[in-house]
Amino acid sequence: MRNRSRKTFLATLCGSLLLPLASQAADSSAPVQAGWKTQEIRYSYTGFTTAYDCDAAEDRIRAILRALGAHEQTRVSAQGCTLNRPSRNFFITITTATPVPVADLPKASAPTSRDELLKRLGVPANKLDETFPAEWKTVQLSRDRKLDLEPGDCELMEGLRDHVLPKLSVKIQADRVQCIPRQVSLQTPELTVSALVPMAKPDAAAGKTKS
Repeated sequence: MRNRSRKTFLATLCGSLLLPLASQAADSSAPVQAGWKTQEIRYSYTGFTTAYDCDAAEDRIRAILRALGAHEQTRVSAQGCTLNRPSRNFFITITTATPVPVADLPKASAPTSRDELLKRLGVPANKLDETFPAEWKTVQLSRDRKLDLEPGDCELMEGLRDHVLPKLSVKIQADRVQCIPRQVSLQTPELTVSALVPMAKPDAAAGKTKS
């Protein structure tokens, strides 16, 4: 009887110790109430190895940002490219809205600057004032077939990692972006991040299931 009572006590004790761990695991995968943070990010691209025309650079950067949860109306503008020729130096302006936890939303911002950003995005203010459920999602950029990244995109990825991702709700998990000037690597630059992305709406999810 004593042995049985002892086993029962130990089982109960272990169960009580595991409950907090189980609750933490559940919390980490639970939806996060989020809102849109509008901002403008500017930086310059300098490519010792790869040259882009402005349109190609804009499309590639925007696709990467969309994969990381940025609003569909995100705008990317590259300026300074040589007319009709790829360039190794140009300026990039990103106007975007990205998900952030409600608790991390700016408490106040200058109305004029925010209005200007909203006008550039072409999104009504009331749409970006809405809150929505989001989730932390692991994104392996090099393995996303829609992005179709190549070894020559190393310097582009390096610029995003250093100048853009720190300003988004993105946590870098694995960083294998090592660019050697004037030398194209044999491997695609690997960057794995945890990004806060909006959860699919029920009607959208149902549509994908049917298709």
